[in-house]
Amino acid sequence: MGQNLSLSEPFADTSGVVLSPNDRNADIILGITWACSAYGIGVIFAAVKLLERWSGEHGERGTNLVSVVGAFLCGSAWPLVLVYLMVTEKETQKRGVGGYGLGGGTIAGGKV
Repeated sequence: MGQNLSLSEPFADTSGVVLSPNDRNADIILGITWACSAYGIGVIFAAVKLLERWSGEHGERGTNLVSVVGAFLCGSAWPLVLVYLMVTEKETQKRGVGGYGLGGGTIAGGKV
């Protein structure tokens, strides 16, 4: 059973995984391509969110070429932009119908 443990001749160690130079270069290029794709998606997402925020609640302020270019330049630092958008989240306003006794009454003892 233990006869293979006492070999006098050396044998190749196949425990380490070795890539050929061509495969290694292809894997590096593939990794860089994936990272650039994820970065590009983040830039586009951050730019759209910034444009959405800058346009106002109901789109009162239109967008032009300068604001789009500015959003993409600011969006290039998209991790910081996402942190900024989370920290300074817009407050939602409850819009009720004013006048004529609507929007300020009580229902079943609770304030509307």
